[in-house]
Amino acid sequence: MSLLPSRRLRRGLVAATAALAPLLTLTPPAHAEEAHPFEVFRNCPAAQLVAEADSDATTSCVTAAVTGGTFVIGKGTVPVTAESLLSLGMATVAGKEKTFGVPGKVFTSSPMQVPGGLLGVPGLERLLPGLTDVTATVELATTELPQVDILASIYGGEVVALPIKIRLKNALLGGNCYIGSNADPIVLHLTTEKTGTFTFVPVGESGSLIHASGGVVVDRSFAVPAATGCGLGGLLNGVVNARQGLPSPAGKNSAVLEQEAYLGGPASQVLAYQQG
Repeated sequence: MSLLPSRRLRRGLVAATAALAPLLTLTPPAHAEEAHPFEVFRNCPAAQLVAEADSDATTSCVTAAVTGGTFVIGKGTVPVTAESLLSLGMATVAGKEKTFGVPGKVFTSSPMQVPGGLLGVPGLERLLPGLTDVTATVELATTELPQVDILASIYGGEVVALPIKIRLKNALLGGNCYIGSNADPIVLHLTTEKTGTFTFVPVGESGSLIHASGGVVVDRSFAVPAATGCGLGGLLNGVVNARQGLPSPAGKNSAVLEQEAYLGGPASQVLAYQQG
């Protein structure tokens, strides 16, 4: 996950962009039949940024997309087969940096099939559809807005500390079976392992977007708590914990995530696109 520059980071980004200029690919604006570059900012809180910022020049939208990779949690490995999006905005308000997010849209993810399903036997996930197959959905485990560092995606280091919980779901587990919670989250300290490439896209007369593609962020040192809320009255907590090897201490789990990251603005132009 990446990108949300403070004023200091924005200045650093300008310097970094200048330093990386020979490596940046300049991409012309999209043709009419192509998706608009600002489509990646569909969940950006652009209206809030415009309303509260000291000036439009101090606004930016940020989207980070996890597009692939793997989670290893205890004894189980789940390939990332669904895109997750982190969508935020930044503006200078009364001389200070402020982070913004749209409630319910800061972090979004789709369900992924768990290999082996409830039985933990590869190939038998669909033995009894709805009963033996299990989906996993990654959710944000905090009401706070994550703080991220775009320069870490360029130079290395920690990009974001992301508290998450994983909802497991099928007919037997119910809809409230979680690994991790807001009170006891899985905290991913994602650091850059591969920087990827950077593309600069001019948008309209004065808008722009920087696309960082092909990057990889990792954490191989997080702990995972036991499952809770699985089955009626938590009767299946033990089944899930035995199947996954939970709780699982630090060093036994890993996240290797492929990412696409976008930084763009100003917010007024993103808002104009959002409003059609």
